Amino acid sequence: MGFEYAEIRRAVYEPAPDSDPGGVGYETLPFPEQFASGILDLLNRDREGKENLRTAPTHQLNGLVQALASEVSVMRRGRAAEDYRGHNWLYHPRGTLNPLPEPVLHRLLDYWTSGLGAGEGYARAARRLGEQLREDPPQWAPVDVPLLRTWVGDGGTAAPNSLQYTLIPDHYARRIQRLEPFRHKSRTLKFRAIARGPRQQGAELMSQPLDHVDEDGRVWWFSVLITVTLHTVPFDPRPKIHLHAGLRRWATHPDPEKGMLRLGYGHGTSVYLRPTSPWLPGAPVSERFGVARLGWDRGIGRHSWKRGGPAELLSRLAGCRPFPEVDALLREPDSWLHGGGGLEALVVHANTMGGHGVGAGLMSHQRSEILEWAEKALQPDLVRVPDLVRSQVPSDAPVNVRRAVSKERRPAAEKEAAHRLRSLLGVLCAHRSASGEAVFEARLLWQSHGVRNAAITALTEVLGLSGDGGAEKVDDLAHESSVPGGPVVLAWDTPEVVVRLSCLRLGSGLGGTLGVDPKSRTRRADRANAIDLRRQELAKFLAADGASVAQPGLALVEIPRRRSFDHRGNDPKFPMRLGCADAGVVTQFIVDRGAHRAHRARAAWLDGLRQLGVSTVPMPDLPAGVPAGTQFLAIWLASTQRDSPAGPRHKLPVAVLVRPSAVTGERVLGWDPEALAGVGAWTSYPRLLTRLPALARVEPEELDEDPGERWVPWSVHHRDLEQQKAVVEGFIQKVLWSREATDHPIVVLVHAQNARQHWTWIQDGVVRRDLVRTGLAPIRGVDPDLRLVRVRTGEQRETGAWWAIGHPDGINGISAGLWTAGKHAPDDLRIFYSTTAKASSAGGAAVSADKLAPRPLRTGERKGELTIDTEVPGWNPALVELAVLGCHRDQGDHPEVVAMALHQLRQAPDHLNALRLPLPLHLARHAQEYVLPVLVPDEERDEDFGQVQEEVEVVQAEVVED
Repeated sequence: MGFEYAEIRRAVYEPAPDSDPGGVGYETLPFPEQFASGILDLLNRDREGKENLRTAPTHQLNGLVQALASEVSVMRRGRAAEDYRGHNWLYHPRGTLNPLPEPVLHRLLDYWTSGLGAGEGYARAARRLGEQLREDPPQWAPVDVPLLRTWVGDGGTAAPNSLQYTLIPDHYARRIQRLEPFRHKSRTLKFRAIARGPRQQGAELMSQPLDHVDEDGRVWWFSVLITVTLHTVPFDPRPKIHLHAGLRRWATHPDPEKGMLRLGYGHGTSVYLRPTSPWLPGAPVSERFGVARLGWDRGIGRHSWKRGGPAELLSRLAGCRPFPEVDALLREPDSWLHGGGGLEALVVHANTMGGHGVGAGLMSHQRSEILEWAEKALQPDLVRVPDLVRSQVPSDAPVNVRRAVSKERRPAAEKEAAHRLRSLLGVLCAHRSASGEAVFEARLLWQSHGVRNAAITALTEVLGLSGDGGAEKVDDLAHESSVPGGPVVLAWDTPEVVVRLSCLRLGSGLGGTLGVDPKSRTRRADRANAIDLRRQELAKFLAADGASVAQPGLALVEIPRRRSFDHRGNDPKFPMRLGCADAGVVTQFIVDRGAHRAHRARAAWLDGLRQLGVSTVPMPDLPAGVPAGTQFLAIWLASTQRDSPAGPRHKLPVAVLVRPSAVTGERVLGWDPEALAGVGAWTSYPRLLTRLPALARVEPEELDEDPGERWVPWSVHHRDLEQQKAVVEGFIQKVLWSREATDHPIVVLVHAQNARQHWTWIQDGVVRRDLVRTGLAPIRGVDPDLRLVRVRTGEQRETGAWWAIGHPDGINGISAGLWTAGKHAPDDLRIFYSTTAKASSAGGAAVSADKLAPRPLRTGERKGELTIDTEVPGWNPALVELAVLGCHRDQGDHPEVVAMALHQLRQAPDHLNALRLPLPLHLARHAQEYVLPVLVPDEERDEDFGQVQEEVEVVQAEVVED
């Protein structure tokens, strides 16, 4: 048995008890509001029939300023001048040279305004405004900013202002840059800053490109990242500064067939730009990268610089200097890698480009070395928070946890698991059947013989069925001739359940491309019509075979691989899911992966059965501290609208109730808000999934494969958000008042990043201990049987990088468990942290892996030999924060035990690896697949790879089609 760590350490820091909360000196420049108002008036003249802009758009200008002046911190302007809330536009540390002298600033403003409007009239008026600005320019002025002194809210939580969220990370990022370079064996890393995006918080530093030569002699490039971000923790009056480390990989190998980087239709990536010589007289050489986007331009039918980024202004500033044309950059990306011609241009590796010779992410030990080096720059102002220790709750696993078994015991364990699954399936089928018969009927909609045969075999293995169900007696002609109402039926009779599998050939007309021409002017309408038609056809196909909305069914559906379509908009997967749902059938998709067919088919059946509600619910093993019979209610907000930079996504609230102690009936329920004539009622989980498309009412334009950016008027944005808040809070209130939620003790789970914009009560700066607010009801104490827990994961780097400490060899590793503050805990500790072990697929990722230089192997037959891990993907399970916001300590509740229950709910017996979220939230999150497919970003995620890899594993485990 391996070493068990007793403590974990986080790269999280807070003001030192004896630190001076006094101000840090800056020079600050206000935005030229009178000048901007004149520009705004000019822009609004041409907006007939549209709502006027409330402020001149400055995103492009801000990006340019950051790219050219590395010492400047730029504050985003609000939707109107009055939104500044007391801060100015630009800040740079006092005592440094003015990075934007008056002539340079005026040149930048001229370039900015000239690109906002068109026409000679606009140009003349803009020049006049510029001349007026030169007569009375804004002036830099000294100011002291108290970086570490923050306001504290009513709930006892630190509440930094928007200026601190910008200046604190920038301040400490500059101090990290001033450290002696990070040295690791033969590597020396020098870090530069990266410009902040329009919706990005924190500061990011990036090393110079580093090379790696693979076994074939090909050279690959990557950089090390360090990020500094500011956060808060509920009920803690001290702000927290987080450090993270990761990798960013660069694309330098064009596709051999195309002769350029393969981005694919409709896809894009980011390009990091840094002038290596002054581009304006009087301006210093910048030590900061600007970030531009390459995106698909439908108008010209190729990739171009995305409008609104700094690339357009930088290209105009370049003048006679070389500036990369998009096609040239995609053909020869390596020629711009090292700043030849006065500009560095680094293209980020995107998933559509294929493989990369550098594995994503850093492992725990090397990450800890990099962050401990960066930590020196935070001293003495900041100190690291105390290390966390293991929870004292006796058991950290549910009663029915999936235990590791020896190779010899594996066949017996798989037989036991199959028997357990059959028993659960039989009980559910009998409960849902009007006749009380335990009969399970599933469908296999196949397109290739290989997948059909693999799926049949996989079903027998998953359920432990004897024989082939009669498959040997059926020839290929019978399978090819199968039609709705006349399928090939295979059957197995077991003591627990009768299994019937209807095999139906799915012709290309139903399972193939949507057939939309991406170059057509009517492609949006064509795709909406194709989606609607395919949806209707699938619903009719299944109805003709006996499917009924009254009895949820399961279909395993084969579709072509995504890459087989000429463009992603012709992928039929989502309309097929909608059509099956309309017929009352939940779906799991599978593609023909050749040698991986058997594994994919097995995983597909298991995921499909989970959607059908056939899940073994973890049975928490807890002492006193949580009432017996406690249920777990998860709230998730599914998006019914594509993301828009100018407006919030519309949300559909989803509620899932998990009842571990239920003796009969459904252990997993979903809330249907339109049941009982709009009163709402609980229904089975698969019934909820099939109802979601109707409940969501997604607009046809949201199903477009590339909806682009929509401008949303401010009034519409504000109105929609307020309406959505009211809908979500009213939904939560109605669910909490339902009989199933009030008859038993209940723990309500919400995900911080998913729900806080719409249920504002759970925000750090709003929530108060043991109180709650929903709907129009006033703030009140939590109801007697109610407990409220907020789950926060690593998105936006909110939970901190971590590693386990205390190994005799000094190796900082990974350890699973629930972690608490131990002796450093306050009297009423409410914040706990959950970690999991490495996933089974990450066996090749050693915790001591080194991406930068060779290392000696520590164990095995080759112990002592040198190896390098640059090609091996890293794995770092995310740190999950469990905040017990409301409970009843006076009635015997113990917050640590409540948190342990949720930690145990991450260990679902039917899953090979621990879940990223507790099971109720995991199931509620699945609703998104039936509401609107949210596309995976083209560009690889750059934050701590543990988060990325966990999400990849979730996708691989649950969406096995591609």
